Amino acid sequence: MVQILCWLDTEDYWYIHNMHENNQTLDYYAYRFSVDDNSEAPDPVPVNLLVVELISAKMAVGFVLPPKYEMDKDFTLGFICQERPDKDVPLECKLSDEVKTAQYPGTDIDRIEYIGFTLEKFYEQKEAKFYLHDLRPPKQ
Repeated sequence: MVQILCWLDTEDYWYIHNMHENNQTLDYYAYRFSVDDNSEAPDPVPVNLLVVELISAKMAVGFVLPPKYEMDKDFTLGFICQERPDKDVPLECKLSDEVKTAQYPGTDIDRIEYIGFTLEKFYEQKEAKFYLHDLRPPKQ
């Protein structure tokens, strides 16, 4: 099973930590988001994200996945923060079959900025915080 560590602001980490310690259920919904390049670029590769809405914590986290990476249905998120980088709060998740799509011309960075800003505004309207993490390996 894949485990992804997710860095949060201290306040958000302690909120989730306290829920975990008190055996409260952290409701979530996980889905994929794909942003295609709708320009005339040869061989465009979509930008794929894993998005996990943490409903009861009023936040969402998005992860930019490596190109052509197939995400397992079952995965674990581990939440950490600056005060506790060595003590993660685990959340076992199941990925839904939902795949949201969008199109935006430009480089992969352009599309990541576009979808990051779009999701940030979307969750802001729902009074939820949005985090975006890039899980792609560095370019050589």
